[in-house]
Formats: sequence, structure tokens, C-alpha cells
Amino acid sequence: MAKKTVSITTLVDMLRATEGAPITSSRIADLLTSVDLDHASMRPYIRHGDDHYMRHLIHRDRLFDIMAICWMPGQGTPVHTHNGQLGWAFGVQGALDCTEYAYLGCDRPENQNVSGLDCIAGGAQVKLRETQLVQCTTDAGLNIVDKSVTIHSLRVPDSCDEPTVSLHVYSLPFDSCVVFDGARGHCERKELKFDSAPDGYAVPVR
Repeated sequence: MAKKTVSITTLVDMLRATEGAPITSSRIADLLTSVDLDHASMRPYIRHGDDHYMRHLIHRDRLFDIMAICWMPGQGTPVHTHNGQLGWAFGVQGALDCTEYAYLGCDRPENQNVSGLDCIAGGAQVKLRETQLVQCTTDAGLNIVDKSVTIHSLRVPDSCDEPTVSLHVYSLPFDSCVVFDGARGHCERKELKFDSAPDGYAVPVR
């Protein structure tokens, strides 16, 4: 079946229409892989930075964060968590490598037993194992985080020499995550901020 090309506004409406029933990873993945995103409709949310990748909020409600992330060649994230939430990402322009990790242990496993967060962080001797790499481009690839795969890193691959744009959908919204320092084996909780947000959204902006 041919994919339908939709604007970002239409895609937001389609995602909001799913809120009347339980949101599952496969249900949203099926929706996102059934459409192509009209690139022109994304232009208001595309702005790159030389010193860091940029996060531009498109829509937030009680169940969804929808954002564009803009990357220059060589830019990427540290290894980080998603608070046990569900997430989906695909390419709008360029390419993005999504590397997934499994948590093997640390010296503060009790820090995971906290309400509303995957972990309060602060651990040392953190051990992770790389499990899979998914490349997202405009033609293929949907990166998914869920209750079992919640740790990953994102980076523009060396083979991509153009600015990259990816669309990210998260359920539920969250404003902090655990970031891992692989060299030291430490982790810490980091507050997240947007580089832009529509008027009326009470979210942290740089």
C-alpha cells in the first residue's frame, strides 16, 4: 500500500486521535510508518546550531511530546535513558544512527526503585552493553524505545555530510533523563530544554 504524504499538522492530529485508546508501541509505529511527512510543512521547526543539536517542540499534551531535532554533521547525544517511556523517531532529512544499549548493572541498583522516574541516577561502575544499531533516513528506519529498550544514543553518521533533521514522538512527555559517562562508568540525571517552542507551552527553553 502506498504511503500517504501528510503535513506535520495532520500528523499531530493523527497522533492526538489515538489518545482515546491505550497507546502501545506497535500502534504508534504502525501509524508513523504508514505516512510520509511533507518536508515543506516542517520548515518552521528546522533550525540548526553549530555548537549543539537543537530540539524544537512542535506539540505537547498530557500524552505526547512531538518535536523536531536538528543536527549538523558530527553532532550526537550522549548515551541516555527515556524514563521508561515509549518513543519513536524517523528521518526527515539526512541520516541518524541510533545505537541501543542494555543495562547490565551498577553500584546503586536501589536508585531505580523510585516513583515516576526510571532512576534517580548517581551510580558508579555502570555497565552497559551495545545491542543494536538502527539507521534512520528519509527512506527507511524507525527507531523505537520502549519499556524493555530504554537506553540509546543518537549521532549523525560519518557518511552523512549534510544537516540532518529527525522527528521524535514520546509518550509520556518528560523533561529529564539519565546520561551515562562511559569513560568513567558514571551516570547523572540531566534536565532537558528546548531551543524553541510554540507560544503558550510552559516548557524549559534555552
